[in-house]
Amino acid sequence: MNSKLSAVMDGWRFDPGTDKRMQIAALLESLQAAGLLRATTNAVLLGEQYHLGGVEDTQRMAEALGITAADRVLDLACYVGGPARQLAREYGCQVVGVDISEDHIAIADKLTELCGMSDRVQSICCSADAVPMPEESFIVAWSQGSFPSDLSWLTEIRRLLAPGGRVGFTGLIRRSDLSDRSLHSLDEIRAMIGELGFRVISAEDISNMDLELGWYRSKQKLREKEAHYRCLMGEAWVRKAYAELDADTESWRSGREGNGRVLAVKE
Repeated sequence: MNSKLSAVMDGWRFDPGTDKRMQIAALLESLQAAGLLRATTNAVLLGEQYHLGGVEDTQRMAEALGITAADRVLDLACYVGGPARQLAREYGCQVVGVDISEDHIAIADKLTELCGMSDRVQSICCSADAVPMPEESFIVAWSQGSFPSDLSWLTEIRRLLAPGGRVGFTGLIRRSDLSDRSLHSLDEIRAMIGELGFRVISAEDISNMDLELGWYRSKQKLREKEAHYRCLMGEAWVRKAYAELDADTESWRSGREGNGRVLAVKE
């Protein structure tokens, strides 16, 4: 882990009189402004919920998967642990987050500690296709906006899930002939998952929902807090952020790109 990052996090404290999510957002922004955490448009605007739709999307997928306190959940590409902490807090389940970045895991662990949730949320630095846990360790596998297009990681997920375990994930899909040909359509994804030993419960195009809750909301946030971001990240960052949001919005509105959500059960 970056030694400077470690030194900064050693000084982190929460003010008990202030909303924890607001404090987490401020801590992450301070790291991004200092160059200690990725500072892309999405990373800065989405904060600890590094996926379109934020807390609402996490709640929506949790309800669709029927998450309960009895579940042990594996969160793939967990970033700094926002969804993992939300699942543990709102549903009482145990969550293990994995991410390939040592810095992301270090930040996730520190934020989880500050939230007093270390007994329910753990983090491991590893690849999603090589998780150092025993077979059948989890009831639910979870990923928001990060799955590789070849779905190779599902072989590892099948090993890690107990019989009848559930998996839910969202990510880019091909929506038209103009889309990136490396992406798959929902029908293709459904067939691939079936071949890997899963029964698909649903395969849904959520692009329009993510357009409203994701791209439009991010642009609104940028407009409302433009002076803040200009001071924090600089004028060039703000100009680039507007340009990227405009391009992403147009791409999704045109039907070239979008997000799909798939829920399945291990047979």
